[in-house]
Amino acid sequence: MKKNDKTIIDIATLALNGTQTDLRLYLAKEARKYKSTDPETYKELEKLLKSSPARNNVLRKSLSTKESLTPPSTEEDLSLLKYIDNSHNEQLILSAELKDTLDQVIAERKSIKELHSKGLTPTSSIIFQGPPGVGKTASARWLASKLQLPLYTLDLTSVMSSFLGKTGNNLRSVIDFAKTHPCILLLDEIDAIAKKRSDEADVGELKRLVTVMLQELEDWPDGGMLIAATNHPELVDPALWRRFDMEVTFSNPSKSEVNEAIELFLGDDGFDFKPLKHLLIDSLSGTSYSNIKRTIFKLRKLKVINPKSFNENAIRLIGPNLSSLSRSEKIEWAVRLVNDFGISQQKSSTLTTVSRDTIRKKLKLI
Repeated sequence: MKKNDKTIIDIATLALNGTQTDLRLYLAKEARKYKSTDPETYKELEKLLKSSPARNNVLRKSLSTKESLTPPSTEEDLSLLKYIDNSHNEQLILSAELKDTLDQVIAERKSIKELHSKGLTPTSSIIFQGPPGVGKTASARWLASKLQLPLYTLDLTSVMSSFLGKTGNNLRSVIDFAKTHPCILLLDEIDAIAKKRSDEADVGELKRLVTVMLQELEDWPDGGMLIAATNHPELVDPALWRRFDMEVTFSNPSKSEVNEAIELFLGDDGFDFKPLKHLLIDSLSGTSYSNIKRTIFKLRKLKVINPKSFNENAIRLIGPNLSSLSRSEKIEWAVRLVNDFGISQQKSSTLTTVSRDTIRKKLKLI
């Protein structure tokens, strides 16, 4: 049987006996084969797929319900794909370099026709690396909002437990689905499956999943975007890493960015926290955005619940663990509370158990 004949037989079989999703996935795969050899045919097929959305599409339903997907059993392999609400205006606090990088991704999409005229394509696959809580997922939401695309995430920890013992076809189906529906697909904790294939502790199924990822990263459609995120870049297969169009590195915020984050998360309570501002910056520097947000929100709640003893509780929360300090370190901290953060000598003495006379004497020496 000739190749073209087999293609027609496959399409007929899926049209008559398969699900609509199966047919769309097959057509999307066939369309990509024409991208380099017959661009006009590729564009027409892609246009047809986009202009004829799948009926009873669970992904489109999720856009209105904003719930996790619960596909029917005929699409069991898509059940791990979840919709992330990006309708709210995400305010990012990023370094100037990171902001410029993400702005370029947006600008490329706005100039897609001009890029195509030069034989260029916009960035369609990105890998985010950096420690937890530094803005990787928030940046994906921000990009989805700016590009006006739905955002989906694949639960890769569930992939580990659900896919082992099966082939990589399940993962390939999820990715093909994302390719045929303009969206941003976020693969968080990509290192969970995309480990180095030389890892002796790895099992065969994981190595096959890496191979699937390598194959599916090729020719990601311009209509969507794949974003992978990892806290452990050293674990990711280098061959996979090289397939991404762009690499973006996140890190813990600088001192000025910590200050900006504190002001953002304090909101309308900024004036009330002014006496503690320097102490907050000092104690939260070197931590992640998520930790800053968690700490600030906890402090705001403390102020509402018990305003009379708020300052004492706040200093206990964001100050050092006194039980771990030596006497000289306690004295140094007590003096800092007065000298650097404007806390009264009496309050500093109460908080640190260092006598007021000792604090007064140390202050005179400064």
